[in-house]
Amino acid sequence: MNSMPEMNENDKSISKICEGFVKRFRINHLLRASNATKEKGVPAYEIFAFLFGLVFTGKSLYALIENYREKISFGKDAVYRFLARASINWESFLMNLSCAVVGTVDRLTCDDRKSVLIIDDSPYYRNRSKKVEFLSRCYDHTVNAYYKGLTLLTLGWSDGQTFLPIRFHLLGASDEKNLLEGAHVKEDGRTLATRRRRDARNTKPALVLSMLESVKGTAAQAKYVVFDSWFSSPSAIISIRQLGYDVVARLKNNENFRYKFRGENASISRIYATSKKRRGRSKYLLSALVDVRHNDFPDSVPARIVYVREKANNGNWIALISTDLSLSEDEIVAIYGKRWDIEPFHRVIKSCLHLETEFQLRSYDSMTAHATIVMVRYIFLSLENRENIDWRSVNDGFYVLCAELDDISFSYVFGIILAILKSCLHDDLHLPEELVEALVTYFLSCLPCFIKDKISFYTCES
Repeated sequence: MNSMPEMNENDKSISKICEGFVKRFRINHLLRASNATKEKGVPAYEIFAFLFGLVFTGKSLYALIENYREKISFGKDAVYRFLARASINWESFLMNLSCAVVGTVDRLTCDDRKSVLIIDDSPYYRNRSKKVEFLSRCYDHTVNAYYKGLTLLTLGWSDGQTFLPIRFHLLGASDEKNLLEGAHVKEDGRTLATRRRRDARNTKPALVLSMLESVKGTAAQAKYVVFDSWFSSPSAIISIRQLGYDVVARLKNNENFRYKFRGENASISRIYATSKKRRGRSKYLLSALVDVRHNDFPDSVPARIVYVREKANNGNWIALISTDLSLSEDEIVAIYGKRWDIEPFHRVIKSCLHLETEFQLRSYDSMTAHATIVMVRYIFLSLENRENIDWRSVNDGFYVLCAELDDISFSYVFGIILAILKSCLHDDLHLPEELVEALVTYFLSCLPCFIKDKISFYTCES
């Protein structure tokens, strides 16, 4: 982390904390293994370390390099060249780092706690862009509106307390009519850049299966795969089960999706209507054993569907499915509840870690590199939050790192100023100590309120 400029006590503290994480998980070694080596001038590790800690300084890349040229050994052009290098395997780097952190976190978890793999997508907004590679017209289901940008598809690991991203893809539209900008490089099937761009136009179900296949046999492998209703088709459930995972997911209330129940093919609404519900205020309304079938697969998969009340509207219900019949209904509901862990992840990487706003990049390789660095920052915050047994969320931990350390630095500097003021009044003007204390107290009382809040302990002492 020597490339991070240390302008004040706050930056020194941040640099020290980040440096410990970088050394502990041998980031330099992982970068070299992913082909992130020195091309010329500045080592790739130094630029990565600089970008990793950039968001915690509260300053932009341009301001940092322009104002502290004597402390930074490279310019912004070197940073952009590093991000645009298509030969760096960022997917492998993120997965190797995540698996190393999962191994550390898993030792903090009791054997009874069930870990899960969570799949979800989120909008990647670039509404003001025109020439961004694979810029698409996408639909955001949360606001029911179209936007310009890409879709971030993420696979993450969670034990119910700590979420860690494992794999991701930035997806353009697979339909040509919604694709606003195509690829910026010539296709060559031998290169990583071409394979990366092919994945950007692939379908989500195919990419999910590919990501789950790559996790098998690693430290991040889990027994259960959890996802929302957008992916819960019978073919997807059977495909994931054939990979060796059990599925716990929310089902889509689609009449075209049928499950074998009591000898007939029925939709989940039909199963609910024809079955006897549990009486009273039970945690779930109905539990039904079904077979998941699809014409593309010769064998069916036995599963349990659990109907629970929708929290927002007690008159409605939602259906959860589990391919592990040994789980009780309460366990199915509890495991699916861990899917929420990916939602704060999306909020933090966008709001706090500046996924969409830190750089206005056009190259798909650059966007992949920057998204990887943002996720490494999130992994760092998640680990700090877990090991410090902090009750605060990850985004609160981010503000603690950036804001509270800054308050400490301000208080420290202000204390030095007060000490110099007292020394001048006493030694140079030869004022008695009582008068010096009275003048300092009057000076503190005249300060604005927002400064008094940061130095409250000085005002109390005075």
